[in-house]
Amino acid sequence: MTGLALSGGGARGSYQVGCYMALKKCHIRFDGYVGTSIGSFNAAMLAAGQDKELKKFWETINVGKVIGFSEEYLKKIEKNKKHNNLINHIFNNAKDIIKNKGFKTDGLYNIIKEFNLENKIRSSHKDYGLVTVKAKSFKPIYKYIEDIPENKLNDYIMASCYLPVFKMQKLIDDNYYLDGGFKDNAPVKMLIDKGYNLIYEVDLEAIGFRRKVDIKDQKKIIKITPSHNLKSILNTNQEDLKYNIKLGYYDTLKKIKKLDGYKYIFYVYSEDFYKYISRKVNKKILKEMEILFNTKNIKVIVIKALELVMQLNKYEYTKIYSPWLVIRKIKKLNHKRGVYKFILELKVI
Repeated sequence: MTGLALSGGGARGSYQVGCYMALKKCHIRFDGYVGTSIGSFNAAMLAAGQDKELKKFWETINVGKVIGFSEEYLKKIEKNKKHNNLINHIFNNAKDIIKNKGFKTDGLYNIIKEFNLENKIRSSHKDYGLVTVKAKSFKPIYKYIEDIPENKLNDYIMASCYLPVFKMQKLIDDNYYLDGGFKDNAPVKMLIDKGYNLIYEVDLEAIGFRRKVDIKDQKKIIKITPSHNLKSILNTNQEDLKYNIKLGYYDTLKKIKKLDGYKYIFYVYSEDFYKYISRKVNKKILKEMEILFNTKNIKVIVIKALELVMQLNKYEYTKIYSPWLVIRKIKKLNHKRGVYKFILELKVI
């Protein structure tokens, strides 16, 4: 069986949508989904067969409204896209936050409710699970859909997403719950314990505890993580969320198709190709590159040299590049110092 495990990470959850799109493009199908915090919501949407709706949700979501930002603050965000961090909001709305004992949760709960996920998941024949934490005992609670009472799924998803910045309220069985990330922010072990033999894990690398997985079980896991910064877990900038989706898509393609690159993504060319194009590089310049990149592997040297220049020239991260086309383009800049000088000596048609 093949499963998908999605970690928590607030607004970074948009990245997971792009990852799923790439996995789907690679014809990977899942028997089950588990998640923590926002990962539990994303996993529920996917288990319910709502992947298109999930993508639209992240492309149009108003994060500020969902987590209870004031209308006045949201208008400021709209006027000034740079004015979009949580610290500003806390200072500007301190009185309301103290009065309410945290951010309101109505927006988040209503979103979960409107998708009618419970009926769709129960009839999907897919495994679905989540993790939350009971506040009083501070113990993790792991639940699969079959363990959740009828009409209670929305409450459990809400419990899994419950950050301490939210207004505390009793959710299930007259108890308080906390975000599942406090105990297990990437619940791959849920799938391992259920007998899954291949697990794709999308870890947003947000703060949270991660349960250890036995060495023998680590071989079952294909882990996908962001190659670049996804910014705040409470980021309200819509363009950043769309970028996260795109980054997740290309990071996943790189992982699944085993493409080349470290900070960028390149189509795969053989070692012989890199040896051939560097055959006439001045030995002194080559030695400088070996020292700079701390390797004698010519393929690694060329790729890292290209990436350094690409960063300086602000190339897009969310794209797959042909190394020889990039070399040709950099050569046209005709810069003759440092890494540029090395690239100028590479021989491509």
